[in-house]
Amino acid sequence: MYENINKLVYATTALLLLFMLANVFVGVIFRYVFRSALFWTEELARYMMIWCAYLAMGMVVRDEDNVKVVFAVNLLPVKARGVINVLTQLIVGIFLVIMFWGSVKHMRILRLQTSPALGVSMVWPYLSVTIGSALMLIENVRLMFLYATGKKAA
Repeated sequence: MYENINKLVYATTALLLLFMLANVFVGVIFRYVFRSALFWTEELARYMMIWCAYLAMGMVVRDEDNVKVVFAVNLLPVKARGVINVLTQLIVGIFLVIMFWGSVKHMRILRLQTSPALGVSMVWPYLSVTIGSALMLIENVRLMFLYATGKKAA
């Protein structure tokens, strides 16, 4: 099931990126070739980019491709590196819980607002924060467990 969720997130991100590219292309063609701008393409591209970013963050955490400063950590003994990695994951996990909870609370306010061009509920663009932080938190807990049990090298 875990791998299926990862495949779904990857495919969704790729499709959103493809649709965003097509949307921007259509917007540019209408604006500069037909001299008649479509009012909704810019807003739709922005929302798709936000969704792509938050979905991709879960993949980045899973693959540990995020930016790290490891120079000082690599100077430590292996056991100390493992402790530092667990502590780092714990701190990041606390931040992600706060981010997730804050985004859920924010949804109550956003359900009353609509986007200017598309007229959709603002819950839809901001839901990316909730889902993205949940995906990152799941990956974070998985990594913390792997580091804590020694199943992942420090």
